[in-house]
Amino acid sequence: MNLQKRILASIGLASLFIASALHGQDRPVIAQQLDGFKTPTAAVFSPDGRYLFVVNHAQGESGTLRSQSYISKLAVDGEGEVSVNNMRFIKNLTAPIDLDFSPVRFGNIPKGAIFLAVGTPLVQDEAGRAMRDLGRVMVGIVVLDPNTGREIKSIDIGPNSRLNLKDELSLLSPSSICFDDKGNLYIGESGVGGHMFDKKQVGRPGIWRIDAEEVEALLMERSPKKAELIRTTSLPTDMTFRNRENMLYFVTNHTQGRPSGSVFRISSGQYQGISSMQTIVRDLSALTGIQVMPKGRVLLAGNSGELMFPKGRKDTRPLRFRPRHEFSSPGKIALLELKNGSILIAVPEQSSEEAGGRGQRVSIVKLPAE
Repeated sequence: MNLQKRILASIGLASLFIASALHGQDRPVIAQQLDGFKTPTAAVFSPDGRYLFVVNHAQGESGTLRSQSYISKLAVDGEGEVSVNNMRFIKNLTAPIDLDFSPVRFGNIPKGAIFLAVGTPLVQDEAGRAMRDLGRVMVGIVVLDPNTGREIKSIDIGPNSRLNLKDELSLLSPSSICFDDKGNLYIGESGVGGHMFDKKQVGRPGIWRIDAEEVEALLMERSPKKAELIRTTSLPTDMTFRNRENMLYFVTNHTQGRPSGSVFRISSGQYQGISSMQTIVRDLSALTGIQVMPKGRVLLAGNSGELMFPKGRKDTRPLRFRPRHEFSSPGKIALLELKNGSILIAVPEQSSEEAGGRGQRVSIVKLPAE
C-alpha cells in the first residue's frame, strides 16, 4: 500500500471512530434511579426547573387508600442532578391524580401555586372496604403552596358538591390536569367508576376546559359560567399544553376489547366537536404519559415499558437505550430542558418488586440537545 492509500485508510478509520463515538453520545442514558416512593404515578417539573414533584398514589386491594398518599419534592441542580428534598412534602392525601402550576395569579392565589387534581370513586376505607357513600369522597382540586406544602384552598366539584361545571355535570374520576399560559384550565375526566357508589353516577369521558376568568369564580366556590366539556370517544389519560403552538396534546385509551391508545391535539378555544381534533397517532398499545420535546416531537410513555416517538399514524419508534432498557409500568412523565440544551425526562415507575417490577422508583433519563 502506497503512502497516499495508507493516509486515506487512516482518515477513514478515524472518521468511523469519531462517528461511532458521536453516535454513542447521542443515545439516551439512565442518569439516576431514585428509590423510596409509593406507587409513583405522575412526575412534574416546577416552572423554574429547580424542583421535581412526584405524586405517590397509595393503593389497597379495594381502591385508593384513604389519607395515605403524598407528594414528594426533589431538588434539581444546574447539571440535572436530582436529589430528594422532602419525600413526604405534602401528606395525608386521598387519590391525588396529577398537578400543574398556575401560570397567572387568581385573586389571592399567587402565580406558581400547585393545582392538584384529586378524587376517584374507588376509595378504600380504614377497614379495607370500598367506600360507597358519595358524602365521604371528595373529587376536585386542592390548591397548595409549592414552597411550604400548605393547603391554600380545596374545591369539591364532584358528584356530592353543590357546584356544577356545566348542565348539572361535575367531575367524577379526573385523570389529569394542566394550564395553558393564559390561565385556562384543563381537567381530563375518565368518567369511570360511577357504579361504585350507592347512588349510581354516569360518567362522561372528555376534557373540561375552564376559562381563566372562571377559574377565579371556581376558587370562590361559584359554578363557572364558561366551562366546556371536550368530548372524547375513549378515556383521556394524560395531556400537556404546548404554548408555542397554542395546542393541547392528549392521550386517550380504549379499554373495551384489546386496550389501545391514541394521541390527539386541538387548538385552544377552537373546539367544534370531535372532528376538530387532529390525530397524531392511533391504535397503539395502552399509553400512560405524553410530553412534547423542545422542537415539537411528541414523546410517549407506554404501558409496555417503553418511551417512544410516533412514526406515521399507526406506528412508533422507541427511544433506544444500550443496553436495552424497559421501564416498570411507567406513569405520567415529566420533561425539562436544561440551560445547556440537554433534556431530562423523569419516569415514575409504578410496579413494585412484589408485582414483578423492579421497585417503585423514579428514573431520570438524560438526552443530548436536539
